[in-house]
Amino acid sequence: MTAAARLQGMTLADGWRATKHLQRNPNGTGGTFSHSYEASRGGERAFVKAFDFSEAFEDEADTIAIMGALTASYGHEKAVLEHCAGRGLSKVVIAIGHGHVDVPEMGLQEGRVYYLLFEMADGDVRCQIDVSTSFDFVCSMRALKDVALGLWQIHKEMIAHQDAKPSNVLGYGEHGFKIADFGRSSRKGHPVWHDDRNVAGDKTYAPPELLYGHLHPDFAPRRMGCDLYMLGNLAAFLFSGRNVTALLLERLDRAQHPSAWTGTYEQVLPFLSAAFSEVLADLQPQIDEAVRDDVVALIRQLCAPDLAQRGHPRGRGRSDQYSLERYVSVLQQAAQRAALKARLARQSQRAAAA
Repeated sequence: MTAAARLQGMTLADGWRATKHLQRNPNGTGGTFSHSYEASRGGERAFVKAFDFSEAFEDEADTIAIMGALTASYGHEKAVLEHCAGRGLSKVVIAIGHGHVDVPEMGLQEGRVYYLLFEMADGDVRCQIDVSTSFDFVCSMRALKDVALGLWQIHKEMIAHQDAKPSNVLGYGEHGFKIADFGRSSRKGHPVWHDDRNVAGDKTYAPPELLYGHLHPDFAPRRMGCDLYMLGNLAAFLFSGRNVTALLLERLDRAQHPSAWTGTYEQVLPFLSAAFSEVLADLQPQIDEAVRDDVVALIRQLCAPDLAQRGHPRGRGRSDQYSLERYVSVLQQAAQRAALKARLARQSQRAAAA
């Protein structure tokens, strides 16, 4: 058992105590290099992300190199969260504490565990919205609106999340939803080792250009363009339970798949664009008609395989093409329309039953 897996019952900084080791969701992704705990302090509850450095001490591991990367990951995430603290980022999960603890009966190096503390959420968006049964389009639209606002808030700080998947969208009751987990984020002017990877976050949800190794040299198209795609992909998931990336790859011939393609991204783009049109046609009937037009338009604009076509139509070709400011307003209006339609539908049902 690694040090990060042995924190239950231990006292952390500022009087917090790790009370429960939270098991990973077997159907989820992420968390490979960390363990999660619930912590308590008096009547308060918190979430603990404990960084697992055990990989560095495996047989034949390059301990110095691996420790350098893992330590850099912790330092990067802590620095990003410290930068975001106090800046009024209402839809971003900010750390409420951090520190390290030494596990008894283990050596100083392998037994030291670094951690971050966060306000405890009600659960991620998958727990709040049951996509296996009926779709709550009002709650889904509110969640999408909150995520767009959270991403816009960090983009103004020149931070790209790069891993905005369902498990990183957390619910906080009346405070709505917030974007969490900045372990794979990128901050302009502050390089970290995972910046060199084609896909910094989860490949399952990644935009196609990154899967093919098409890496734009500028921060906004590569990093913020990735966040736009993931926001559109989140829209597809919330309203249909489907993943645009998976649907795209399913429609390609084997030779056109990223694992087999040997040409340029420009050469494969016509095949991807054709597959994307099929994906949109497939998704459309699966989305509640009350929000169908709004959601399909979002997915079409945000998930376009061609980076030059991604983003709000009014911004294409401009310096603010990858800005989410317009979408914050668009989704606010869409959420209001969805709530109104739901209210009118309930009134109609009550009148019919009377």
